[in-house]
Amino acid sequence: MPISRRGFLGCAAGASAVGAAVVTGLRRLFPDVARQPAGCLLIDPGPASPLRESVAGYAVALSSLDISYQQTSFQPPAPARAIIMPGAIDTDHSALAGLSEHLMSGSIVLYETGAAFFGPEDFDIHKRVIRSVFGLSLHRPVRLWDSAESLKQSPYIDYHWPVVTKVRDFSCVVPVGLEGGDAIAWFQKVPVALKRRIGKGTLVFLGSPLGPHLLSADREAGNWLGAFCSSCCAASPSRIDQCTSSACVRFLLGTACGGGPF
Repeated sequence: MPISRRGFLGCAAGASAVGAAVVTGLRRLFPDVARQPAGCLLIDPGPASPLRESVAGYAVALSSLDISYQQTSFQPPAPARAIIMPGAIDTDHSALAGLSEHLMSGSIVLYETGAAFFGPEDFDIHKRVIRSVFGLSLHRPVRLWDSAESLKQSPYIDYHWPVVTKVRDFSCVVPVGLEGGDAIAWFQKVPVALKRRIGKGTLVFLGSPLGPHLLSADREAGNWLGAFCSSCCAASPSRIDQCTSSACVRFLLGTACGGGPF
């Protein structure tokens, strides 16, 4: 049975019984991700986004990890080593041109699309923009509960990078094509997130929203973000999976770190 955005948010909030204890526990799970001078930019998608709660979720989780960040509106964003865009719904090619330049220069961009909650027309526009700017192919949103009913089980997203974990989802996801990228998460056998090198930078594209789960202090979602922050820098692209939490500290400080991010 289809589920509304409000229903999804309610389920996400209800799924977390540990609440504030999980938020506090993130610091113990990732002790090396310490508070640093601003090197992370958190982009507010604005009132038009159907996932306004997502940016709040990332803000809470980043604070719980003691990671300094600057929250701003999309203008486009100023240069930053890490740029997080929760619930993004871009339908304007020119709005993402600056972001593409940052990627080419070496930024890490975590782009969480909110287009799963779009109508067909707006989704098609978003799909074309993402294809033009990032070279990614998006497919029609999949309602997870519809797909999981025959299996008689709750739907989960299986993440394999930067940490292996499962995040229960109650909504829709946007499947992604894998042209030039590496799948990092699946729903059943369908890729819903990927990591791709663009210029000197790295794009991490999420077709399944994590922000609402972070807002509800979901343990697995928090673990994923903590691991992502811990893997913000590596000596070379081939060593990303061996990157340590201390590398993230050097990354956020903006100090030298071998061959650049990811």
